[in-house]
Amino acid sequence: MRYPLTIALLLTANLFGATEEPVVVRVGFFPNLTHSPALAARQLEREGKDWHLAHLPPGSKIEWKSFNAGPSAMEALLAGAIDLTYVGPSPVINAHVRTKGKEIRVLAPVARGGNALVVRKELGLKKPLDFLGRRLATPQLGNTQDIDARVWLKKGGLKVNVNGGDAQIIPAANAELVLLFSRGDVDAAWTVEPWVTRLISEFGGEILLENKESLITILASSKSALAKNQRGIEAFVRSHYLLRDQLLANRTWHENLVRNGIGGETRSAAPKAEIIGPALGRVILDAREDGPTRQQRLLDSFKHAIKDSQDSGLLNGDAPIEPLLESLIPDPAPATSTNPSLAN
Repeated sequence: MRYPLTIALLLTANLFGATEEPVVVRVGFFPNLTHSPALAARQLEREGKDWHLAHLPPGSKIEWKSFNAGPSAMEALLAGAIDLTYVGPSPVINAHVRTKGKEIRVLAPVARGGNALVVRKELGLKKPLDFLGRRLATPQLGNTQDIDARVWLKKGGLKVNVNGGDAQIIPAANAELVLLFSRGDVDAAWTVEPWVTRLISEFGGEILLENKESLITILASSKSALAKNQRGIEAFVRSHYLLRDQLLANRTWHENLVRNGIGGETRSAAPKAEIIGPALGRVILDAREDGPTRQQRLLDSFKHAIKDSQDSGLLNGDAPIEPLLESLIPDPAPATSTNPSLAN
C-alpha cells in the first residue's frame, strides 16, 4: 500500500527551511476515534512512514503520550509534561477557569460528534427520571461525557453529586466501562467511539442520546508551552491539517490506519473492521471555514461548555472565553496538486 506521505514530501518538503533547528514536540491524545488524526499518525509512525516528521525540520522528534480522558491530559499540560494535546472541551474549560484564563490556549478544532449515551435495551430507559436508582458509566470524572451525563440528569429532575444521588455516575476507563456494561454492572454508559459501537454491536446496547454536531475534540496548548516551543507547536498543527485532508480524501485508508492504530495503542487485537466503519462514520472531522466563522463557532461552543460545567456542579468560577481562542492557528489553503491514488 502506498501512502499520501509522498504527497506531503513533494508539495511541502518541510514546513520549515532545511536550515531550521530541529524541535521536539510532545503530544497528548486518547486511543479513540474522536482523536483519529492522532491514531492515524501513530500508526504511520509504526509503519515507518512518519507523517509529522516530514513537516518538521530534519532531526526533529515527536513524543506521544496516551491518556484515557481529558482531565488527566490537562493536568499533564499544566505540569509542563506535554506541549499540546487532543482533548475535549469540558476539561479545557475546567483548566481555563482554574488558571483564571491566563494559561490554556486552543489551537484548532478537530472533530464533532462521535459520542453518545448508550443504554441496555431491556431496561426501557428513555428519560432522566428513568435513571432513578440506576448506574451510568463515563470515561473520567469531569471529562466531556461525564459533564454531559450530569447536566442531562440534573435537567431531568434528578439530584446528582460526586458521591451518588438519585443516580450513580461511575467514572471508569473505557475498556473497564465496556466490561462493566457487558456484565450488567452498569445500566448505561456515556462514552465515545469506537466504544459506543462496541456497546451496541457486541453487548446489546442502544443509543438513547447523540449530539452529532457537538464539539468533541480540539487541539489545546498552554501559554507556557507556546512561549518555549511555538515553532514546533504551530508546525505540528499545520501538519495535522494536512493529514486531516488526506484522511478525508480516502476513507478506506483512514479506517485501516485507525483500526490498526487502536490495536497498537491498546496492545491487543485490532477492532473488527465491521465496527470501525460505522464508528468512524459518527465522527465528523473539522471542516474548512474562514477565520471569523471559526472564531464565532468556537466561542459559542465554549460558552455552552462553561455553562454545562457550572451546571454539573463540578466547576465553580468563571473566566472570559476570548483569551482561550487568541492562539488559533489558521487552516492552510487546500493543496491543488494532490494525487489521491497515492493513498491507495
